[in-house]
Amino acid sequence: MTEIPLATRPDRSFSVIASAGTGKTWQLVARLTRLLLHGAPLDSILAITFTRKAAGEMQQRLNQRLRELLEADDRQLDEALSRIGETPTDALRRQARRLFEATLRSEQSLRSTTFHSFCQSLLQRFPLEAGLP
Repeated sequence: MTEIPLATRPDRSFSVIASAGTGKTWQLVARLTRLLLHGAPLDSILAITFTRKAAGEMQQRLNQRLRELLEADDRQLDEALSRIGETPTDALRRQARRLFEATLRSEQSLRSTTFHSFCQSLLQRFPLEAGLP
């Protein structure tokens, strides 16, 4: 088994800085999956990246991962959970299989955006605090 990147741990904060093609999106999706597995509401998560394309890809990969967890048999599910750093239990398997439907039924989807859009929304919401007229 390969070593699980520390950045996937939902109980710690991390910044991941690396070149293209090194697995940053995989780590982010693994982290998002683990946050959801441990009960974080989807609308409480904000994922920020540099490009709209990357934000969309992150959303797409998360949906794909959650669908794979739903459709996996017990062996495949245990392997998938272990790959992202989780220890499979009956309760965790049940939770993993519920996540895809829960995201489809959620009123809010994962908020994935760019740094530029996030900062722009802050300036629009708090113009006086930013010193804007």
